[in-house]
Amino acid sequence: MKRIFGFTILLLLINYAHAQTGLRLQGTVKDASGKPLPFASVFLNQTTMGARTTEEGTFVIPNVPPGRYEVIASYLGYEPLMQPVNLEADRTMAIVLQQKPGALKELVVRPDKDREYYLRLFKDIFIGQGAFAKNCKLLNPDLVDFEFDPQLRQLKAKADDFLEIANASLGYNIRFLLIHFEYNSGTGYSMYYGNPLFEPMKARSRSQQKRWEKNREKAYHGSTVHFYRSLVAGSLKHEGFTIRKLMRRTRERNSVINAPADSAMGILPNKRLFSNSVSYLSKQELPADSVFRKDSTDFVLHFNEHLYVVYGNEKEERLYLEKQQRGNDKPGAQVSLMKLLEPEVRLDRNGNLEAPMNVIFEQYWAWEKLAEMLPLNYRL
Repeated sequence: MKRIFGFTILLLLINYAHAQTGLRLQGTVKDASGKPLPFASVFLNQTTMGARTTEEGTFVIPNVPPGRYEVIASYLGYEPLMQPVNLEADRTMAIVLQQKPGALKELVVRPDKDREYYLRLFKDIFIGQGAFAKNCKLLNPDLVDFEFDPQLRQLKAKADDFLEIANASLGYNIRFLLIHFEYNSGTGYSMYYGNPLFEPMKARSRSQQKRWEKNREKAYHGSTVHFYRSLVAGSLKHEGFTIRKLMRRTRERNSVINAPADSAMGILPNKRLFSNSVSYLSKQELPADSVFRKDSTDFVLHFNEHLYVVYGNEKEERLYLEKQQRGNDKPGAQVSLMKLLEPEVRLDRNGNLEAPMNVIFEQYWAWEKLAEMLPLNYRL
């Protein structure tokens, strides 16, 4: 979704130097038999950097700043490939794609009376419902297939090719390779992830370009990537973030929940959020180095319970308050909850999670969707 600007002047100069001495990523895309795949997509995940192969199956992505990336290669009817790379010099890749099982089977189209409802729900969860989402359009909705399990109350979605999204709020055309989407109407839990490629739109006027730049800044500030970058740069407080620990305990019917022994813990006041649980919020701010550490190459997130993150430099969006049935409340600071599903989750300096499915969000970050997402090479 977004980025940090509070490193140092030295880092900004390094970024500028990288932009001037970009590297060259090139190679070929073939199938298992060695046949070149023309017009395949090859791109660096969640960036604006990508290319299509020639008729000979070759590709070139120029001017890539040094760093760690995920290279995505995709071709219709073939399994997409994702390969991490650490670019410190020009690199040549030989990519081989495997054909999808049953890719040549005849497609049978069956009418679904609930499809329009599923599609509206999908767009609300995938694109979002905020102000930016109103100018964000899914251009090829017919590509999305749905599967609903009434017993689990679970909706799943898939697409065999890139979803095309026009985000007129931020000025990007997005090609999104959807890997996983699920939503449970019983619990309200939703998860989706995939590989986006961003293409900047061409502004019709200088005022439109300025509006896009202003909206991109707004989307960046307070985002997960802004938080991650501030965390590893040691500038959380300067960037407007504070973090505390939140303990959540299940409330059994007719039972008494004892408060934690820690006297610095208080009951979270908004009980509407957790009807079957009690949440205790620490009154003490956590130091940044208590929730992450640096190893030999990257950074590692590690914390128990939930992380209670407050971004104080922007107020909650009015549409968010209405969705939370708090339409009469005065907008306050943006509050998000973060939970790790594994003891540790790796993170690079760009704000890119190695395993995004191992981190779940609630409240404000759960509200922000694709309509607020920015490429990882975005800089203020």
